[in-house]
Amino acid sequence: MRRIVLIFVLTVTALLAGAMSAAFATPSASVPGTSAPTPPGTAPPGTPGAGSAAAVPGGGLSAAQAASLVRSQGYTPLGVSGYEPGFALSVIVGRLSTSADGHPQQAFFFHQGRYVGTGTTPSAGVRWIWSTSDVVALQYDLYRPGDPMCCPSAGAATVRFGWDGSGVVPLDPIPSSDWSAPLSRR
Repeated sequence: MRRIVLIFVLTVTALLAGAMSAAFATPSASVPGTSAPTPPGTAPPGTPGAGSAAAVPGGGLSAAQAASLVRSQGYTPLGVSGYEPGFALSVIVGRLSTSADGHPQQAFFFHQGRYVGTGTTPSAGVRWIWSTSDVVALQYDLYRPGDPMCCPSAGAATVRFGWDGSGVVPLDPIPSSDWSAPLSRR
């Protein structure tokens, strides 16, 4: 009887594991730096919404399509709470998909649901804080030169980004990414 129960439990577990992996499967992404960067305002070839009508009125990408675009750039979206296809500016923050420690992270900006690029080079830690229809606020972890990657000791800096009619512009100073700077976002 124990064997039958064990076989049943193992079978159900295998079936559930297969279903879960299929439900959460993501398309494989190329390693960043192995292909030409995507020009702002365009989606990479093969990305949902590239060269075809998007699911959002006005031609913008749906949240799922925008997250797929982030994955196509080699990053795993950390959430889509900062993405609103109807806004003049919105964001999805992603973590490098091949990262073992959660670094680096990158903000991907969208104008009315269309990808327009990144605001900075990748950072050790960045979070979406809040948005209005035309401003996005991101928070960058700050490191001192001797800090290990796990433990930023210099707090955080909030940087607002806006849409100026033709591109993303920082409204506050962006912290340095230089590891030797007194305060760095790395």
